Amino acid sequence: MAKQTVSIVGAGLSGLSLGRCLQRRGIKATLYDRNPSPPPNSYGISLYYEAYRHLLGALDASESAFRSRVAVDAAVSGTGNINNAAINYMNDKPGNTCFRANRGKLEEWLKEGLDIKWGHELKDAVCSSNGKHSLIFADGQTVQSDIIVGADGPHSSLRKALLPESKLEVHPVVVYNGKRRMRRSDYEAKILPNMQESTIINHRVDKPTTKAWLYFGLNEYKGDQVSVSWTYSRAAKGDKDVLYKPERTLSGAKEIPQELFEELETLHQSGLPQPFAELFEPSVVKNDRILHWLMRSVDVPAEEHLAFSKKGIITIGDAAHAEPIEGGMGANLAIEDAAGIAMLIASGDNPDLSTWIKYRHQQWKTDLSDVPALTRAMLTYPDLNTTTKSESL
Repeated sequence: MAKQTVSIVGAGLSGLSLGRCLQRRGIKATLYDRNPSPPPNSYGISLYYEAYRHLLGALDASESAFRSRVAVDAAVSGTGNINNAAINYMNDKPGNTCFRANRGKLEEWLKEGLDIKWGHELKDAVCSSNGKHSLIFADGQTVQSDIIVGADGPHSSLRKALLPESKLEVHPVVVYNGKRRMRRSDYEAKILPNMQESTIINHRVDKPTTKAWLYFGLNEYKGDQVSVSWTYSRAAKGDKDVLYKPERTLSGAKEIPQELFEELETLHQSGLPQPFAELFEPSVVKNDRILHWLMRSVDVPAEEHLAFSKKGIITIGDAAHAEPIEGGMGANLAIEDAAGIAMLIASGDNPDLSTWIKYRHQQWKTDLSDVPALTRAMLTYPDLNTTTKSESL
């Protein structure tokens, strides 16, 4: 019997993880991505052992070799350490070790040996009763495949084509993320001594006039430069909050209101501990590359997933169950999804993808149910030691 063809829409973390897990099992898949070339994605993500253990076999790497290659501080022989002070607001499981990885480095490794078609923007998908489904791209090309996996993120073109009624829910939280390059000498002199032997650190602001969360993390060392990121988060203050723009367009993420800088300056003047006082110096923040993040999620009913999975079409990662960037476990769930579906595809000539959906959907529901809890936490600011798990990407 001829081997079934596998097409993966999206060459991000979930798509690449799936492609590599399939490759390890001797199954060739073709990945199609809308980007004209691989995006750098040079920022830090928190990876938990329960997720990244699936990649160790796919990459034929030991845990120490894996961490020494993709950790945000690998260039200085670091292993992406996250200490207890930094993760005291995460709902971590005993033994489920966590470290900070550079997403770009991880994706570069995963891409090795995979067949990736860049510049392929999906316009439509046609589900056929004969088992050969079609992907229709913007350039007019049509590709037929026995199995189609949508791994193209929260704005999934495949999900929109198959389930046009599915919508992203925006949560009432204001989040702005900044990225900065600084001299390594400045980082090591002014920032590193206050990092508590960790690659990320957080601070809760709980003042009568300001209640917010501040996050700071290392992205990578690059020569005499260091790339770092920060996040400012607080509850939205209603429809008149100029920093809360739930209806903004994708391009609108780069439109930063002057009020943000005024708010950060007020926060800085109120007194911040190090390294946050150094990091949020008003004159420096204005030069950062800043983006407005919307905290979005999508919850597709199990029956809708099942209807297509029985025919050989499935979505995974953020394409199936997007979680907010801050407060979600998207990267880890994406890897777990990829490993699970790869195992099923490799199990036989005609795998029933719906069996995996029946099992996996409950985990998705459980994680998505934590999203309102995170929102409530940001609204009420309880003790961070008892807050729901959180991850900043």
